[in-house]
This record gives sequence, structure tokens and C-alpha cells, in this order.
Amino acid sequence: MKFLFAVTLLCIVHTGWGDNDIESTFGDFKASPRQDLPFLELANYDGYTAEQHFVTTEDGYILSLFRLPIQKSCETSKGVMMFMHGLYLSGDDCLIPGPGKAHCYIYSDNCYDVWVPNVRGNFYSRNHTTLNPNKDSKFWDFSVDELAVLDLPAVIDYVLLETEESELSYVAHSQGVSMLLILCATKPEYNNKIKVGFGLSPTAWLDNSRFIVIKFQSLIAPGLTLTGPLLNVEVLKRNGLLQNSGELFCGTTTLAYPICSFLIFAALGYNEFQITADVLPVVVGHTPSGTSLKNFVRWGQIQNNGFSKYDYGTLKNLITYRTAKPPLYDLSGVSMPWVFIGSDNDYVANVTDIKFLQTKLQNSSLCVLSDKTFGHLDFIYGKDIPNYLTPIVLSYLDTGSYTCT
Repeated sequence: MKFLFAVTLLCIVHTGWGDNDIESTFGDFKASPRQDLPFLELANYDGYTAEQHFVTTEDGYILSLFRLPIQKSCETSKGVMMFMHGLYLSGDDCLIPGPGKAHCYIYSDNCYDVWVPNVRGNFYSRNHTTLNPNKDSKFWDFSVDELAVLDLPAVIDYVLLETEESELSYVAHSQGVSMLLILCATKPEYNNKIKVGFGLSPTAWLDNSRFIVIKFQSLIAPGLTLTGPLLNVEVLKRNGLLQNSGELFCGTTTLAYPICSFLIFAALGYNEFQITADVLPVVVGHTPSGTSLKNFVRWGQIQNNGFSKYDYGTLKNLITYRTAKPPLYDLSGVSMPWVFIGSDNDYVANVTDIKFLQTKLQNSSLCVLSDKTFGHLDFIYGKDIPNYLTPIVLSYLDTGSYTCT
């Protein structure tokens, strides 16, 4: 009910109120100067050097890949770090909280060579060698499966070639974890290219997810799956309805903060709010960042079927897999080490589901945070990232162990 009310308010804001109405209600706008800056400009504003690279996948998608190169103050590189964003999001996630607080800035400060990919179809990767995302529906014919077996190996191979390294460390949020699991299960040679994976709020099995959007996806997935090509459209794009509505509220004075926080995060769950008033306007200036409707529906399939391959419907499943339901991904060959970090307050990645995922893997550990305020998005935008999350990553990389707090 809270989520439906939030969506209703967002629509009212977008269609019925103008800037003058909101200004008269909440006072003068005080949007953050960081609110709408794209990755390169945001990094430069925050005092960091950043680069942009482009990687073409074997099926022609042109992916944008950012880099925070080794800082001049570092005597040597501690290694290559890749940060992969989650569903509907972008590489901006690892910069949004700002210096001293954001994942990628902290890793860069600790002398890691940081690379930040963007999957096909998001704000930075709406390019293709032959397809036009604005005209060709075929561009949007993808889900997490293609992101895993086509996008991810392309960027990993590019980074290792550019840096002349044989392996990298991988930090990922949500869907970014699922991508590497699928890749290493499908193409086992990539296990040798990953030193360690850090899974922030990892999503694979979603049986116990309490997030109302996932429950909605699971309800519509069986019917929409049968529509086939009709799923090949863009959803949740940057500068779309949800983002524009969020920016109207979240760029206002602190009086708007409780309303804004309710609108954006009510369904995700929180006790003491982790995303602070100065960071929230920057969050809504960069999210969501777009994906395909096919990928949106795909996560409903996963809640219904488990961590399985794409569900085409019974008839096509019989033709493709020789079974009525799609088979589960076989994770027994995923040999690279994983460190998962979860929270009891995460409405998306339930700790019970993460523990079940662990039973399918050769080498993994789990830290369930003692701080009960962490929700799903707090793992990338929360104020306590440098207190609870990055110390685990840095300690493991330095010593091979960590303390779960």
C-alpha cells in the first residue's frame, strides 16, 4: 500500500504540479551542484581524474567504461578493481555519496586502479554498431543473461588487456553479482580472471524477497513472457517520469526530505535512514538509468523459477531446454572466492536467500551487518559505507580475511 501511494504521488507531482507550486510549498530550490553531473564531470568536480573507454561486445553493443586511474600520490598500484552496478542503475552509483564515502573514491584513495562498466541499454551504453535504440526494438532484446555472457566478459577482457594484468577484483551490487555468477557458471575460464568477488546485497534466488516490485514482476512475468518481441522496449530510462518526479521533490529544502525519502524508498525498508539529505538529491539525479522491459520481467521469472535460465514459456522451453521449465544455472563450477555482505533490513536480497546461494558455491563467506538500518540501496548510497562495507573489501584484499561488524 505504501508503494502504491508513493507511485500515485509521483504521478501527481509529474502531471499536476509545476515548479512554482512546489517552490511555494517547500521554499526555494537548493539542488545539489552534483545532482545531474555525468560520471566524468562528477569525478572531476569531486577532485578526481577520470577516463572514458568504449568496449564493443561480440553482438555489437558499444559499452561505456569509466576509469579512475592510479592516483599520483600512490607509489604503486595495489591491483585492478572493477565495480559493477545493479539493475536499472549505472556506474554513477560508486561516486554518488561523494569523496570519503563512495565506493570507487575509497578504492582509488587506497591506490587501486578502478574500472566502472555500464551494461547495454543504460544511460551510458545506448549505442550499437548497427541498431538505433530509438528506432530498432531489437536493441532492447536482452536480459541479465546477455549482460552476463556478452557484456561482462567483454569489459573484463578489455580491462585486463589495458592493464596488462591477469586478474582483477570485482565489487558488485545486486544484479552485478548475478552477472558474474552466470558468467563463471557458463564460461568457467573466467573463474581464473577474478581474484575475488564482493557481493553487496547479492541477488540470485529471490524466494524470500519482500520487495513489492519483485512480487509484482513475478505476477506479470508468465503472461508478459508469452508476448515475445513486445518486451523489447526501454523502461525506467534516465530523464523519464520516475526520475523527473523524484527530482522535483528531492531538489527542495530539507522540509521536503521526509516526503522525498518516503516516495523513493518506502517499499525498500529502513529504520534509521541511511541516505542523507545531501546525498538524496544526487541519487535521484542519476537514477534510474534504464534497461529493457524484457530484463524487468526477467526478475519476476527468477522469483518464480529460482536462479534459472530464461523462461520462454512451456512450448519454447521444451524446444530449447527439453523441459517444461527452464533449468537452474549450475553454479557447481564457480570456483572463484566470494565475500557476500547482506542485511536483515534488505527487502530485496533476503539473508535466507543469500545463505541458500552459498550452498551452491565452492568458496564463499557471508557477513550479515550488525547495523539494522541497511536497505538494498544503502549498500551503494548509505552514509555508513566507509564504516561497514569498504573496510571488509580492503581488509580482505590486504590480508585475505576480514572482520564482520
